[in-house]
Amino acid sequence: MRGVVAVLSVSLCGILALTAYTDPMAVAAGVAVAQLVLAGAVFQGPAVPAPRTAGVVVAAGGLAATALVTWPDVLSGFDGSHAGDSAQQSGGTLLGLAPAAGVVVVGAIVREMARRGRRTALTASIAATVSLGVWSVLLAAWVAASMTDEGDQIVLVASVAVAATAVLWSVPGPRWAIGPLAVLGGSGAVVGLTVAMADPLETPVAVGLGVVVALLTVCGRAIAATLAADPARRTAVEAVLPLVLAGPIAFWAGQLFV
Repeated sequence: MRGVVAVLSVSLCGILALTAYTDPMAVAAGVAVAQLVLAGAVFQGPAVPAPRTAGVVVAAGGLAATALVTWPDVLSGFDGSHAGDSAQQSGGTLLGLAPAAGVVVVGAIVREMARRGRRTALTASIAATVSLGVWSVLLAAWVAASMTDEGDQIVLVASVAVAATAVLWSVPGPRWAIGPLAVLGGSGAVVGLTVAMADPLETPVAVGLGVVVALLTVCGRAIAATLAADPARRTAVEAVLPLVLAGPIAFWAGQLFV
């Protein structure tokens, strides 16, 4: 099962890396694919102890975040609106994450209200839905990262770090030994990429981004491995959670070049 997760992770990273050199709209489409994969985790088994409409809430929140990050002007208010301009300047490209997170919370509550019969495991159901939904929202940070001055290279470096670390994490063996190996391998892949690039990022930034993303990828895989006893029920979460954790870091790294 680790091999399946690695293949899915590498595929998603490949989509993000390729689309980053095309257009932010293409990155948004790639992120939407990852968000739908995460939403599909609800349908693979009882990831949420409630009706499977939780997947709709997760997908709605994630897609809303991607749309708002791609078109942040939607939140800037009327032309000449001082409040809208101030909000956009202070919030930046990621301003759309907060409204999208609100969509998730409201959607989770409305979904529970619409349930028929006894609302068993109510707290666990809302908590799981909101957690998956917020993860889906955070994936939109990859779109924001692609919009920075060196966005294409930032996304490429972060994607390579996630992909290389995910592949090494799938190697059989004790996790206490495979974890450090995966971090070193993911960081090494970024160093090799930086050397091979014709117009590389500044080495300290690239290496620092690679090390942090590799660490977060290992943490994401380790956390996801504890979410369900049956590996088949956590495949999508294991593949996508490292991207959730790495997205904001990629965006902040891109801000260093603004």
